[in-house]
Amino acid sequence: IENGLRKVYPYYFTFTTFTKGRWVGEKILDVFAREFRAHPAEEYERCIKSGSLTVNYEKVDIDYRLKHNDLLANVVHRHEVPVTAEPITIVHMDEDVVVVNKPASIPVHPCGRYRHNTVVFILAKEYQLKNLRTIHRLDRLTSGLLLFGRTPKKARQMEHQIRNRLVQKEYICRVDGHFPSEVVQCSEPIEVVSYKIGVCKVSPKGKECTTTFQKLGYNPETNTSVVLCQPHTGRMHQIRVHLQYLGYPVVNDPLYNHTVFG
Repeated sequence: IENGLRKVYPYYFTFTTFTKGRWVGEKILDVFAREFRAHPAEEYERCIKSGSLTVNYEKVDIDYRLKHNDLLANVVHRHEVPVTAEPITIVHMDEDVVVVNKPASIPVHPCGRYRHNTVVFILAKEYQLKNLRTIHRLDRLTSGLLLFGRTPKKARQMEHQIRNRLVQKEYICRVDGHFPSEVVQCSEPIEVVSYKIGVCKVSPKGKECTTTFQKLGYNPETNTSVVLCQPHTGRMHQIRVHLQYLGYPVVNDPLYNHTVFG
């Protein structure tokens, strides 16, 4: 921990994945360049030639065509992105569940550039809470209560409740502009533009979803409003996308509070 940030020393890590059906018959370099865009094609070409990117743990040529059940392994030197050093506090814990207060900037589980700097890894290392079952998720930049199951049975039970909308979720956020005083319901469908980079938009081709918004306060000095958000479905970035569509994007949202959206 340094200057209010949680940092991880660089380390080597081996990514492994089995060949997906749609990759069979394609050249290994073409697949990595298209499917794993964290690095340019030239870097993957260098890895294949050096032997750090292997098939079934054996060195192959850049023109190697993938076969069913090929195991791809890529050894990388990882530099994780720092996250806040604000502690993850345990709000409630019993034999079935753990409820924590997740600070903003920390992802829930390993993904992309994050592994050790994730809620799951930090809870295992610092609280000895291992083998937790993820019941729901919060965006990396979102803070709030996060539930984990400590047993498979309880995790399945709570997942079922959330999936069948027996649980009501509430979020509070600060948005740009003077939000209307009346309750606003947005039912615009949301389409995922790219799962790779994680971008969504309102689109008639999207999946149906509904969010209810209610203004809690307004600050004329900053021209920002505090809004209570109640999602009735669970689409990716639903609240952020609906607020952007309504013209009141979340303050400091690096994705949807951007001039590219108008």
